[in-house]
Amino acid sequence: MSTSHAIPQVLIDFAWYQDGSGLIGRCPKVKLPELTKVVEEYIAGGMAAPIDIDMGMVEKMEITPSLAEPNVETIKLFGLSNGNEKPLTFRGALRGKGDAVPMVIRTTGRVIGLNIDEIERKKLASTECKITVATLKVEINGEVLIDIDAEGGKFVVGGVDQRASINAALGV
Repeated sequence: MSTSHAIPQVLIDFAWYQDGSGLIGRCPKVKLPELTKVVEEYIAGGMAAPIDIDMGMVEKMEITPSLAEPNVETIKLFGLSNGNEKPLTFRGALRGKGDAVPMVIRTTGRVIGLNIDEIERKKLASTECKITVATLKVEINGEVLIDIDAEGGKFVVGGVDQRASINAALGV
């Protein structure tokens, strides 16, 4: 039996972009969307244990970037309503052995929560915002791994359309 030794890929650096503007040096951290499939627990007579039935969708997606300032453009995004989502992009550099590879997470969304933390003289004024995500595309080294469009009914993972038969049955 052979064992492969590998160094894990580490996020060496990242940049955050909102509505096409880069916030280089102003965004120390970003909590990326947690992806959870919607399932329904099911058990019936004769079954030894419950099972989860895949409902063909994911739970609501959110991103939480933290900014090192009360950023004016971010605060303006708090005023957006449904249908006015803006592009928000996380670009990272992952490196294990060898050269860095790109990790790109493209979303559209709008700010639904805004927390301008304590403001104190001669200290950074941290601003955290909660962004609801309408579309999500995750790429690593140019390969699209996840592509979700909540309103459009698109849910592709690893190149496989998870909703193909559902959408075909609906005629969409």
